[in-house]
Order: sequence, then C-alpha cells, then structure tokens
Amino acid sequence: MIRNLDIGDALSALRPNCEYMLEGENYSGITWLDKNQTLPTEKEVELKLVEIKYQEEVNVYREKRKLEYPDWADQLDQIYHNGIDAWKADVKAIKNKYPKQTMDTTELQKRKDAVVFKLQKRDYEKAIARLAQYELSAGLKDNIGRYTIEPLPLIVGNERNPLIVQDEKERDEARKVINNTPQAVIDSINT
Repeated sequence: MIRNLDIGDALSALRPNCEYMLEGENYSGITWLDKNQTLPTEKEVELKLVEIKYQEEVNVYREKRKLEYPDWADQLDQIYHNGIDAWKADVKAIKNKYPKQTMDTTELQKRKDAVVFKLQKRDYEKAIARLAQYELSAGLKDNIGRYTIEPLPLIVGNERNPLIVQDEKERDEARKVINNTPQAVIDSINT
C-alpha cells in the first residue's frame, strides 16, 4: 500500500528536523519557522516529492511479498513435512509474483522533468497574466483614449511612489520568467 505522501515528507527529507507550519497542500501554504535552516525552493520540494513517491512505489513489492509469505511456524512445518525443495518452490513462486524492483534513473529523470515542465508552464502563464495588467504609472485608457483608470503619481512625498516601484519590480520579474521559459513550454501553451 502506497502511503499518501505530501509536501511535509519532502520538507523533512530536504531539511531534517525543520520547523514549519503547512496550511493546505500547496507550497504557498508553508510558513517557515526554522531559524537554522532555509526554506527549500518550490522546485526543490516538488523534485524531492517526486523522488520519494517513486521510491515508495518501488518499495511496495516488499509489503506485497511480506503479506504472501506464511508465518515462520507454517514455513518450518512445511519444510519438516514436505522438505526444503518444496518450501523453496513456494518461496520462489512468491518472489516471481512480486519481483524485486529498483529505481530506474531514466524513469526518475522523466518524472522530475515532467514536474519542472509543469512548474515552468504555471509560472509562464502567471507572468503573462501579470504583464497583461495595466501599468500603474500609465493608467488605463479605453479604445477612444480616455482614462478609465488614472495613472498613479510617480512621486509621493519626496520619493518614487512605492506602488509604482512594486509594479515595476513585479513586471520585471514576469519578463524574466517569460524570457527564461523554454520554447517547448511556450509551445505547449500556444497549441
């Protein structure tokens, strides 16, 4: 039986004995409380979670095998009454039914690549949506050139308007995400 693994399992694997609170099931719900360790990035958490889940799948065979084997007393009784070869044949049938599995590095990489692709796609879509919003310093005009939303003043007091500074920062970050997004991710959205 595969355990229900979540972000907490990945955090504990990446940062043993870390302190955090998790609201919901998403990375955005993490409140990092640990003063000695840094919060891993969302990508690090998602990649570790993929690895842990795959390892869990691989280990399931052990539990299935364990449940198939008779208890030791019955096995010893079988050896006594039917001989070691009969016992070996029964054990071999169980081992054949549930063969030992190992993590395939190619499969693991394929799963990790899929997670990275999904994160890149999500971030690209968020960046596109962010840039689609009007610029606070420019306001918003209708199709005949009248302001429907007035631009914010560039200077408040003696400094640049902090809302405009934040808007420009977010827009720059969105442009960086867009510029760094692989073409395959962009193509998957545009097709």
